[in-house]
Amino acid sequence: MSKQPETAAKQAAKPELHKVKLAKPHKHAGEDHPKGATITVTAPERDFLIRAGVVATPETTDAAAPAAE
Repeated sequence: MSKQPETAAKQAAKPELHKVKLAKPHKHAGEDHPKGATITVTAPERDFLIRAGVVATPETTDAAAPAAE
């Protein structure tokens, strides 16, 4: 059996990222962000922020937006 290169395994483990627009100020990754700012989050983070009212609705998100590496 051949072993996958370590970098390929790490790439497969990367979560899908989404850009969301904040409906109110929020602290993310240790930084304060103002209302209207766009941040990049994972799907579970996005869902949490929507439920918490930090991101107004799913329509304000760019679903499956590629994140800069």
